[in-house]
Amino acid sequence: MKAGKISEPILKRSVLKKISYRNEAVLSRAAVGHDSAVISQDKSGRLMAISTQTVVAKRAYHHNRAFIKAVNNVASVGAVPVYAQLSIVLPEGMREIKLKQLMDEMSSLAASMRIHITGGHTSVSEAVTQPVVTVTITGYVEQDICVYRYKEAVKPGQDIVMTKAAGLEGTALLAEEHEEEFLRRFTPMYIDRAKAFIDDISIVKEAEIAVRFGVSAMHDMSECGVFGALWELGEAAGCGLRVDLRKINIRQETIELTNHLNINPYLMPSSGSLLMVTDDGMGLVSRLEEEGIAAYIIGRITEDNDRVIINDDEKRFIEPPKN
Repeated sequence: MKAGKISEPILKRSVLKKISYRNEAVLSRAAVGHDSAVISQDKSGRLMAISTQTVVAKRAYHHNRAFIKAVNNVASVGAVPVYAQLSIVLPEGMREIKLKQLMDEMSSLAASMRIHITGGHTSVSEAVTQPVVTVTITGYVEQDICVYRYKEAVKPGQDIVMTKAAGLEGTALLAEEHEEEFLRRFTPMYIDRAKAFIDDISIVKEAEIAVRFGVSAMHDMSECGVFGALWELGEAAGCGLRVDLRKINIRQETIELTNHLNINPYLMPSSGSLLMVTDDGMGLVSRLEEEGIAAYIIGRITEDNDRVIINDDEKRFIEPPKN
């Protein structure tokens, strides 16, 4: 298998099908398009949401991505993140000062989100060449506002709303990893602006607004970009969708940098953007914009199972994310 997120067929046949034991308290279990488990705690009506993310921390700030992405997954079902568990595997020869710096940043990030780091595991291994950081986030949500019953709640005719812009996370990573090459063509200020997209990859605020507004589904865009997130949303809800490519917001820096490297920006990691399904797309867009969050109606849920992107007269079917 290639490096990166495994393909949907492999995930289904070699991972999901191998999970045999089921506990009736688990309301939303491991499945395509469901990045958080939702678990019934007690008779009070409060539910628990749990999500795990792993990142190979090639650069100083990369480990924070694991934390934010796990938080995003929990927020995407309407839960408030509360606790974090960390697993950190370090390469041989790494200096202790680097571990201290990593923990300083993780601790600061957790404190800013009012999330308690409750423990975890730290080790050194000859099997890794870069720090491998895994973060598990636990949050809580009232049952009547939890967004996880996609197949029951999502209906034909509903609007699909997207926040911010496609490829924020991927653009920042490209600007960091190919900075020297890009500086031969673009100004340092331009590249710094692209790298700063990493500061905008949390979707906690918009998820909180969307839950209060009332939505049928939420899905944060991550490893497989806009197209991958749309497929996963349709798969989780068991529905079709029709999306206008021209309505998907994309920043100029993303266009320029991906064109230079011949990369499809709609397939790049896109943490920071949230997909939502709602009866009142315009109302949700207005509510988000009141809070300073850019949002756009990009399409609708359809009666059939076709998942298509429309670009003027061109029509293309969205395919499952591939590795």
